[in-house]
Amino acid sequence: MNASDDNDLKTEDTTSPSIIELTPHELEPISKKKESKVLSTLRQIFRALFSWEAIHLMLSHHPFCEVYDPHVFKIGKLRLCRGCFLSYPPLYALVTIFIFWEAAREFFLLEAISIIDNLWWFVIGFGILTFVARWLGRFSIFIKDIAKFSRGTWTGLLVMVIISQHWGFKLGAALIVFGGMTYLSLHRGKDMERTCNECEWNADFNACPGWEGISEKLFQTTTSITESIPPENPELEKQDTK
Repeated sequence: MNASDDNDLKTEDTTSPSIIELTPHELEPISKKKESKVLSTLRQIFRALFSWEAIHLMLSHHPFCEVYDPHVFKIGKLRLCRGCFLSYPPLYALVTIFIFWEAAREFFLLEAISIIDNLWWFVIGFGILTFVARWLGRFSIFIKDIAKFSRGTWTGLLVMVIISQHWGFKLGAALIVFGGMTYLSLHRGKDMERTCNECEWNADFNACPGWEGISEKLFQTTTSITESIPPENPELEKQDTK
């Protein structure tokens, strides 16, 4: 090896970046700071989810604007989804009575009631009620409310029949009911999306008055957690940016 080669090696050594290793004692404050940032972000998310604005939205299921007023009950500042608060109470009440009240369970299983024997007519009737109510509901919100309450009651009776059958029947019926509920949820979501897109605010939830006070609480937590985490080795980070 000649002298020129030695000079080249020395030049390479002097230009290569030096690796700075921090001791565990020096890394401890960085680790604690990173952990505190993550906990702070998680607290912010939970605070937004359990805020009055978020609870208000979960009870109403609709933005706070006049377009959606026919879909909610207004009790002072509280807005309650008409569909949920008319359909679910009779459903849960019937199922609870059937499970915990033996006399009621025996009554519903009597041959005179014969819900089980006429199950398919029962399901067909439920479908007819749904489509007829959807058509008539265009002309009267009262008819729509009665249909929602009847649909909840009908569903409760159907769940009672499912509970009283063997496991194979329960599984098949549960899949059908789950599929129907999924379809209804997607259909309603599409309706809301179309309504918001046709609005003058064009589904801009940050500017829409119907989301005022909600978007700030719910959407301010969308910043990536990793963006607020400091690097493991600040010295190396500085060298990389140079």
